[in-house]
Amino acid sequence: MFDLSEELTVERWWTDADMDEVTQMLASRRSRLWQLADPADLAAWVFADPAPAPLDPAPADLDADWANGLNEAGRQAWAFAGWVARTVVPEPARTAGSHWLLSRLDGAAPAMLRLTVGVLEILGLYENGESVWLRLHGGPVALAMESGAADPAEWARRGVDLSDDGTKTLADEKMMLRCPDLATARWLLRQQPVIAGLRLLSCWVAAGPYSFEGRYRPEIVARAWRASGALCDEDVGAAVGDHVGFDRPYVGVTATGGLPARRSFDADAYRAGMIEHDRLCRALLERLAQTGVRAGSGLCGLPVDLAWRNPDGRQFVAEVKSVAGGNEVEQLRLGLGQVLEYRHRLAALGQPVTAVLVTSQCTDPTWWEICAGSGVQLWTGLGFDESGLLVAQPSGNALRIDFEHERSAG
Repeated sequence: MFDLSEELTVERWWTDADMDEVTQMLASRRSRLWQLADPADLAAWVFADPAPAPLDPAPADLDADWANGLNEAGRQAWAFAGWVARTVVPEPARTAGSHWLLSRLDGAAPAMLRLTVGVLEILGLYENGESVWLRLHGGPVALAMESGAADPAEWARRGVDLSDDGTKTLADEKMMLRCPDLATARWLLRQQPVIAGLRLLSCWVAAGPYSFEGRYRPEIVARAWRASGALCDEDVGAAVGDHVGFDRPYVGVTATGGLPARRSFDADAYRAGMIEHDRLCRALLERLAQTGVRAGSGLCGLPVDLAWRNPDGRQFVAEVKSVAGGNEVEQLRLGLGQVLEYRHRLAALGQPVTAVLVTSQCTDPTWWEICAGSGVQLWTGLGFDESGLLVAQPSGNALRIDFEHERSAG
């Protein structure tokens, strides 16, 4: 079994200024990638814990016979390659074949798997698991070493070789890590700064109109994708925050500096929406904390806005939607669809949840009926019962503390 159940390294080795710098760095690129993901969102993802993208949807049809002819070492090598792709490539399901590919070189013995993102190969490993190399941006690792969150002596003890990388792209800022075996590489990728370095380099080099036609083989990606699901997902789900009910601490993201130009894109409205979204999240986090409940972001690799367990152990996930400028119906429809998707995917992973949709406002009372009919709780405010516990369904005439009223009264 591919074991990812070791405790994560979660020391806060970076600052908000570092995230702002990464946001500016990514926003300076002109890329088709920004039609799929915002630079500020990706900057937050760079520093988040190493949770993989959901197994479904896959970038290609999953191959049920992916393991035919492979021994256990080969299975783990394919699983590792798929897990790395799902963990460090931005929007991996939607960008396969246009921004990244996985290839298998079978001209040598043993065969080699290589992950290419944009113009760079960022992962190479032998199918027998005897040697693994990783190419990453050196900034996060340097920050972690300066703060003591990463121990170069421990890396050396485990046989990890760290050297500068001389390829032209970001020539002064990349490093190469070489591991003597797959077990060491698995240990190394439990280190959050290593994941951050891989993600940062991937975001940078994926920001270009690269075409892999003629090289992209969807069946190779599908096999690694399937391998990572069969061997990793159960362990990943157990490793990331089951004891607290979320994958990682909440990190608010606001739009800073220039935003990429887009057709019909209102930058001021976008900034206002992000600020309001962050305010709603922090208000909910604060109210939950008043009852002794810790909340964070993500659950089992899914990008839920907020997740937590109540004092009885009941698991909640919330999709948070800011409402402004006449977009109430659009936001409610979008938020309901998202939280229904998350609930379905988590149920498929054996994680039942109570789904919540949190909005700035809801002027149409029919929406409480719509959400209730779908088994989703709609919160436009947060209520508490007489014992101080969170009211699970603040609707109708139940106690509701309106965010807008709270802001104006505060």
